[in-house]
Amino acid sequence: MAQSKSGLLVHSVAPAFIESPMTDGMMERRAEQIDTSFDEAVESYLAQERPCLVPGRRGKTHEVAAVIALLCSQCAPCVTCSDWRVDGGAVGSINV
Repeated sequence: MAQSKSGLLVHSVAPAFIESPMTDGMMERRAEQIDTSFDEAVESYLAQERPCLVPGRRGKTHEVAAVIALLCSQCAPCVTCSDWRVDGGAVGSINV
């Protein structure tokens, strides 16, 4: 098992456009700026700024939590020193 000298495994989880108070605020401001509803602001943001998102929606906090739970569990004792993107494809790594 790869561990630091202190015995800790090191993990990084990088969520992207997740349903949260932060992105709610972003979308509320966007809705005001373009004079539309909250839902329409989200849809226009997805279409214009995040067209590559595979789910076609904001991520859910429980989806991020599931990755964190995996990394903290006995299912991943040898996983360390990597970044887990929970971004729905916001940062593409391959061209399909």
